[in-house]
Amino acid sequence: MSTVRTVEQNYPLLATALATRREKAVALAIAVVIFVAFIALVPFVRMPLPPWPAFIPSYETALFFIDLITAALLFDQFVRLRALSILVLASGYLFDSLMIVPHALSFPGAFSASGLLGAKEQTTAWLYVFWHGGFPLFVIGYALLRGTEAPGSPKTAFPGRLIVLAGIGVALLAIVLTLLTTWGHDLLPVVMRGSNYSMLVSKGVSPAVWGLTLLALTVLWRAKQRIVDLWLMVVMWVWLFDIALAAIIGSSRFDLGFYAGRIFGLIAASFLLITLLVEMARLHAGAIRTAAGLEAKLAQLARAPQKKEPAPMRGETTDLFIQRQNVAHYHSLLESGSLDENQRHAIEKLLEEEKAKAKGPDSA
Repeated sequence: MSTVRTVEQNYPLLATALATRREKAVALAIAVVIFVAFIALVPFVRMPLPPWPAFIPSYETALFFIDLITAALLFDQFVRLRALSILVLASGYLFDSLMIVPHALSFPGAFSASGLLGAKEQTTAWLYVFWHGGFPLFVIGYALLRGTEAPGSPKTAFPGRLIVLAGIGVALLAIVLTLLTTWGHDLLPVVMRGSNYSMLVSKGVSPAVWGLTLLALTVLWRAKQRIVDLWLMVVMWVWLFDIALAAIIGSSRFDLGFYAGRIFGLIAASFLLITLLVEMARLHAGAIRTAAGLEAKLAQLARAPQKKEPAPMRGETTDLFIQRQNVAHYHSLLESGSLDENQRHAIEKLLEEEKAKAKGPDSA
């Protein structure tokens, strides 16, 4: 997507490459289209639509794999760059994918009438809140850490261990939040009555999640934006409309806002994955071109006439031959004009020593 211009010694990686004007223009165009679509949907958000039980399993299965693949690609970027900010961002996408699982399983009507995992009336709504509120926190952590990582700063050691620890930590967090919404169901405030979740708004829960997303978008803003930062901003931009349609303006399951918000969420999740895959394809193509160029140069060298190595003159001893070669080499160095004063003096001294050897001990 971009000419490789990075702050980490020109490593051609998405996480360090600066966004070009063209990429910024494309991102802006997408942001405008999404905003126009949101405005067009707002008047019809609370229009009831027929329940579609298969929608949630289908939508969230696709979302699970998109987030999981994105996390894997970002973990690979972390291994190469050793930057903790990338580890935090990858962990955020892993958290997203893991939170989708209990949300889908507990959703009423998706796999059972009341939902699996011992789900109760508030379980799915609170899993949605923790899911959509947790990811912006990871993005904020990424943005803050990114601001402290100077080019050429010491890199994190043992990236493999850190990835394992991060994976375990995120998995434990997802388990704890799932247990809180099931076993600890009665400890959480009531935000849903039947299929109506307007209390998410009246109690300030969904506006708080929306505010976290807006904060993440704001923190990501930089004068010199890397490609990852640019597309994360687009992700957060679309998430604002996802939350607004599904949990602020919309008020019940299976209305237009319910479906539209989740489609917006699926679109948002795809942006960074598509960008990572496109960059990988470009890098692979670049590597193939480089390899082909090197092979062509090797073939050209093989066809070129080989320069004959100097051979000893007739009757010349090995020692005299070596001395003659040394003298010729020192002369070529002195004539190159690339030596500083100290180097020139050192070469001249060595040259005099070789000439003295050639004259023999009785030449003085």
